Amino acid sequence: MGNTNSKSGVVVSNQLLESDLKDLFSGKILMLRISSFIDEMTCRKWRYPLENSSELGRYSNAVDVSVNRIGMTLFETENDKNKMEDYFHSASGLYSLVENIIGNNGNPLRVLHEGLEEAWKTGSHVETLSDRKMNPGIIRSFEADPQGGLPPHMDALYKDLPMCSEFQEMQCQLAANLYMSTPEEGGELEVWDFSPSMEELENLFSGEYDFIDRNKLPMEPARVKPQVGELILFRSNCVHSVTPSRGGMRTAASCFIGYYGQDKPLTYWA
Repeated sequence: MGNTNSKSGVVVSNQLLESDLKDLFSGKILMLRISSFIDEMTCRKWRYPLENSSELGRYSNAVDVSVNRIGMTLFETENDKNKMEDYFHSASGLYSLVENIIGNNGNPLRVLHEGLEEAWKTGSHVETLSDRKMNPGIIRSFEADPQGGLPPHMDALYKDLPMCSEFQEMQCQLAANLYMSTPEEGGELEVWDFSPSMEELENLFSGEYDFIDRNKLPMEPARVKPQVGELILFRSNCVHSVTPSRGGMRTAASCFIGYYGQDKPLTYWA
C-alpha cells in the first residue's frame, strides 16, 4: 500500500495496486491517488488537441454547467429510448474518435483501461447494458470559471437506471480520473465519506439538477488538488464535488468502474 493520510482516508501511491483497489472497494479508504501515472510530456500532447477539438461540448441536458465532454454519458440519456440509441452509437466509436483527435500519440482512455487490466488479476472489460457495450469513458474538461465547477452530487448506476435490475450484483462503483491539465487556482476534488440512500437524497437536493446542498451534509470533505499526470479514484456513490477554477482548464480522461467481487473482472463505462 502507498502512504495513507488516516485523517482524510486518502492513499497516495506511485503504482496502481490490487490491494489498494480492494481497500477502496471495501470502504477502508476513501480516495486513491496514483502520482505520475502518465508523464507530463504525454499529457501535453494529449490535452492541446482535445481541449481545442470541435467534438468538445457541454452536456446535452446541462448546457448551463461550464463542463465540456467528448463522448456521451449515461447521465444524458435520462432513461429515454431514443437517447439510449444515441448513447450506444456514440459508444461504439469513442476510442477511434479520441485517437483521430490526438493523432499518433496514444489514447488516455486506453492507458487508463490498460492500467486497470494490469492491476486486477481477473482483468477488466467494458460494461454492458442489455448485452450492448456501454460507452467506455469520456474526456471531460472544466472551463476556467469562478462560478463553475460542480456542486456536491453522487453518481450511481441505480440512480441513472432506477428501473434496471441488471446491475444488482455490483458491489461498488468507483469514479476514475486521469488528469491531463489542471488550473492555476481551484479545481480541487472534494469527497465526503458519506453515501446517502435514495431516500436520504430526496432531503439533500438543492433544487438544481441533482446537486446536493452542501449545508445539509453531515461532515467536511477530504479535499485534494489533482496534479498533471495523476490518476485519482474514489467511490462515486460518496458525495463529491469540484471547486471553481481560475487560470486554465481542468481536463481528464474519466470513467466509472464496477466491482462485482474479488474473483470477477472489473467493468468500466461512462
